[in-house]
Amino acid sequence: MLHILVLAAAFALAAAQGIAEWQKPLPQPPGAANCGRGRKAIHIGSSFTFQMNGDWRYYFTDYFPSDWHCDRGEVTQLHLNVFDDITNRIAPINKDPYSKGPPKAPKNQQSSLMMTLPLDTEASGPLVLEPEPGWKLFHHMDTSIDIVWTPTKQPGRRLNVTSINVSKGVSVSASTGPISLALHTPYIRLPHDVYDFMAKFTQPEAVDMGRGMDSVDIVSCNATSTFPTLNLDFEGGAQQILVKPAQYVLRVSQSLGGPFKGKCVLLAKRGGELEIGYAALRGRSVWFDWANARTGFQA
Repeated sequence: MLHILVLAAAFALAAAQGIAEWQKPLPQPPGAANCGRGRKAIHIGSSFTFQMNGDWRYYFTDYFPSDWHCDRGEVTQLHLNVFDDITNRIAPINKDPYSKGPPKAPKNQQSSLMMTLPLDTEASGPLVLEPEPGWKLFHHMDTSIDIVWTPTKQPGRRLNVTSINVSKGVSVSASTGPISLALHTPYIRLPHDVYDFMAKFTQPEAVDMGRGMDSVDIVSCNATSTFPTLNLDFEGGAQQILVKPAQYVLRVSQSLGGPFKGKCVLLAKRGGELEIGYAALRGRSVWFDWANARTGFQA
């Protein structure tokens, strides 16, 4: 019972900085059998799971970077910083079992973290440490999957996105600079002109959340088939990621609860610092490749 109370308090604190305050805690606090993930050995093939909570954010249910996360029953929010932490904890390996002295971590052992964000809000997503991006552990060695690669000094950060445009018969485009993935938020922050063009089709209705919180934009669930496609163009113009209405519109399920239950929420915001929230990645796998300094998206 104490674990559940602490977990609920932790989410209430997170809500004060973000989307909502009606969210429910994740169904199960971490058990003793799961404690230690993140603090003990992580190796090639290690995998973790994350799922959406009532605040429309994703949390790891089996990764606890500190003792107190585990002991207090707290969960870890999906964030690029967690990926950095995972790669820094890869277990050192001794290829020679008879060698003396402490094992040494091989250079560039961390090759790729693969994450799949489910389109279904009820489903959990996997994060797996792969020996190489082509391994595709969760794709059953399916070599037909195309990956759009973009060079990044740090995977997921400062992506070479040169323009963002919205198309529906005609299109509106805006030039951009490097943009980072913001896995801790669902929202895609767009240039003013691009958002305004999208709003002509989506007709969002803002719901004031009060107390300095961002408003929530409701759209018609019955009209999503008429909504435009969002395009992210990478440097060179030959590579493009398409974000469809099924990705940037969140249909709030019964299990997510709250006053928006059964409604559709637009996961795009106007202006501010441009960033790519997880909405653009729903239903898509992403590779964070440290060894080769690049980020890959399932085309």
